[in-house]
Amino acid sequence: MKKTVNFLIFCLVQLLYTQLGATIHTPNFVTSSPPDEGMLPLNQLKKRHLQSLGLQLSDEQIFSTGDVSLVQALVRVGGCTGSFVSPEGLIITNHHCAFGAVAAASSVANDYITDGFLARARTEEIPAKGLTVRITIGFEDVSERVLAGLSDELDPVRKSDAMRRNMKRIEEEAKGNQPELLHEVSEMFVGRSYVLFHYQTINDIRMVYVPPRTVGEFGGESDNWVWPRHTGDFAFLRAYVGPDGSPAAYSSENKPFVPQNHLRVNANGVSEEDFVFILGYPGRTFRHYPASYLEYQRDQLLPITSETYDWLIDAIDRIGASVVALRFDLPLGDCRGELMNRKAA
Repeated sequence: MKKTVNFLIFCLVQLLYTQLGATIHTPNFVTSSPPDEGMLPLNQLKKRHLQSLGLQLSDEQIFSTGDVSLVQALVRVGGCTGSFVSPEGLIITNHHCAFGAVAAASSVANDYITDGFLARARTEEIPAKGLTVRITIGFEDVSERVLAGLSDELDPVRKSDAMRRNMKRIEEEAKGNQPELLHEVSEMFVGRSYVLFHYQTINDIRMVYVPPRTVGEFGGESDNWVWPRHTGDFAFLRAYVGPDGSPAAYSSENKPFVPQNHLRVNANGVSEEDFVFILGYPGRTFRHYPASYLEYQRDQLLPITSETYDWLIDAIDRIGASVVALRFDLPLGDCRGELMNRKAA
């Protein structure tokens, strides 16, 4: 019974990740300089001088506090990254990011998980239950305020509690100044760097196109961690707002959201030696952790985690095989995919 309770809790909280906010990942393939990569917050963008590596955009074109930039085309879909790709609120994100909403909309009669979903007209778009979209409006460094009154001599538990209280207070103050926005302090570097992000939240999200599972999950978790990938891991959603343009709950009277910016797809694709970067919302990074932590992960934590995930995945498979309707009444498929993803990670 204890394992069952833990499993249900896992499905509800999804093993919360440390959210890093909008971040840029920069693999570099320009032959004039050595291969480089990294993941850095937008407030550190200018420190990397990416133009010298081949980037043809200015820092202000990527993010600007006063003008429209690429960030306005970037959205956070649940815990994933998405992008506006039309002036009428169309969003592209990953298939696995929309999987929970697909499962919630499916039934024995309409198995969108297996068959996929296509809305041929706006009136056929259906609610993507459980999904919201966040748009980054701005951010500010609040490291000094989060770390105020703390010292190295303070007990680690008390220090962590004090930091959380400071973060909560900062978020509440921001909420008082801008109640229409969502405010969230994200930890960029443990014990060092903290940024307050301001988000606009859109609640009416609808499914437009989701490929069949054989396309969206082709190769399974084995292919998920290798490159190149051959899976169609994508889905299209659309954001809607109220008739006055403000965020609103689902209604037939709502209209497509008009983003300040959206991405234009280059039909010619990329060429060898092109500069490449990714703008998005990653979960977390261990790049700055010491070797001793990685040894602990390898020898202690990960073996136990892998064994637990194997048990949960097997339980989900047995439940889904015995009662087909449960695949749609409960987010078993979503939980299974999440478990597989985290186990492989």
